[in-house]
Amino acid sequence: MRRLILPAAVLTVCIQLGAPALEACGAKFLAVTGSARLQRARHTTRPATILLYQHGNDAGVAEFMAKLQKLLIEVGHKVTFVTNETALRDAAGTGEYNLVMMQLEAARRLRSDLESRSPRAVILPMDSFVTRPQRARLKQEFGRVLELPTTDRQLFSVVEGASQ
Repeated sequence: MRRLILPAAVLTVCIQLGAPALEACGAKFLAVTGSARLQRARHTTRPATILLYQHGNDAGVAEFMAKLQKLLIEVGHKVTFVTNETALRDAAGTGEYNLVMMQLEAARRLRSDLESRSPRAVILPMDSFVTRPQRARLKQEFGRVLELPTTDRQLFSVVEGASQ
């Protein structure tokens, strides 16, 4: 029995090392982060038209919104990016959006105006470090909230849920 264990272990190691995913230098990293399965999982089956409102011109806000826009486009959503309230109202007036994403304070302030201009669009407010009581109140008020900081998976889940 002992004679069979050592050859079986050597054979198993040789098979593992000869796997095609590990042949090229760095291929193991491509298999984990850039695999075709992961890319398919990161592509939406129901693309939404999203209106993304940047509430301020602060460098941090602008950088975050640019990354958010890029992520949403990469997944397959159609994103329109606006930086002022006039452009937001004009874009919402076309009525072609499924989802309007903006900061929580702006969502509360502009909610009635957006609902009258684009009644089918869902407003998805974003806020940082939401506490449990705030989360419950926001779910009653808007139905859902995008809590920041977030992972890509949580972002996609909230956007998919809101756009349906």
